[in-house]
Amino acid sequence: MLNKDLLQMETKDVYASVMEKVNAFKRENPQAKIISLGIGDVSKPIIRPIIEAMHQAVEDLASMDTFKGYGGYYGYDFLREAILKNEYQKYGITKDEIYVSDGTKTDSTSILELFDKDSTILLGNPTYPIYRDGAAALSRKVEYTTVDEDFVMQIPDKKYDIVYICSPNNPVGNAYSKKDLAKWIDYALKNKAVIVFDNVYQGFVRSKDVPNSIYEIEGAKNCAIEMRSFSKVASFTGLRCSYYVVPEQICKGINVLWKRRTMNRFNGASYVAQKAAEAVYLPESQKLIKENIDYYLENARILKEGFEKAGYKVFGGKDAPFMWVKSKDQKTGWQMFDYYLNKLNIIVIPGIIFGSQGDNYVRISALGQREEGIECIERILKDEEEN
Repeated sequence: MLNKDLLQMETKDVYASVMEKVNAFKRENPQAKIISLGIGDVSKPIIRPIIEAMHQAVEDLASMDTFKGYGGYYGYDFLREAILKNEYQKYGITKDEIYVSDGTKTDSTSILELFDKDSTILLGNPTYPIYRDGAAALSRKVEYTTVDEDFVMQIPDKKYDIVYICSPNNPVGNAYSKKDLAKWIDYALKNKAVIVFDNVYQGFVRSKDVPNSIYEIEGAKNCAIEMRSFSKVASFTGLRCSYYVVPEQICKGINVLWKRRTMNRFNGASYVAQKAAEAVYLPESQKLIKENIDYYLENARILKEGFEKAGYKVFGGKDAPFMWVKSKDQKTGWQMFDYYLNKLNIIVIPGIIFGSQGDNYVRISALGQREEGIECIERILKDEEEN
């Protein structure tokens, strides 16, 4: 008998609708030059120092003297130690609190197995759909809180057990300040709640008031699990490697329990991926990765200014590669999608995919190629002049 809770998952059908419309348009207009501003993948390849580390890792697997088979349920020590040294040691985190995995999309759902099935989960609206659908697949109860005019989640007046916060945010592209997060830490401590802090776009942060880690906030180690990924910052979208922190201070014995679960459910990320991730922290790699991220952020600046010049209100794009564009004349996100595809041959993502409060917005991405983003803005501005 099938799991009826899987029927509550919405993401596949909605994204399928986007691609069905795009593919139908391509069939009817084979000469059209379609440019996607909906891309969630990267357009910069993995940098050379990391590629060289991967080549060496492959060679390691060719000899029993250096071969690695099963091992590292929680991540190999060499990578966990590199993560600790470069990311978390300054916050008092220990290696035993760091876990390596194969993708934050998986981690953000799997972490719910740590908590009782009757736990209540709070999300923002709009939100990253995986939180919603992952909870649905595990039969977990989800409710939503309001957001303010800058799309920052507002503190609820009732108790929840688990709160998902994504900052820098996908889809909106904003980032929570230290002041914003301090309020949520206070809420979590008072209500004995746990914050699942999705921080995969940390490498894009440029604002001084936005923390690089939630553990910069006093009390966070008592209530927050932080998740990060190498996907967007180091172009690991096809390689798959992520990591997260489960502080022992959240609950006595929490790491013993989570390690037991992990040994039962996960055999570890691949050796090749973890050696590649270790190379992310090489000085030369850090320099090249920063150049790639600066490229995406410059893309975001160009797109943001272009849409604003065309008369749109735009959120995000400063500390994240995504922007949230409000429609004009009360058009829905789907109406904007249809207009942009059919009239301008540009793909945008309807905001309704991310929640009911996204119905008059579209998400755009700066992860594409610079010249294509510039061409999109030229098309948009020309269309504005003609109309």
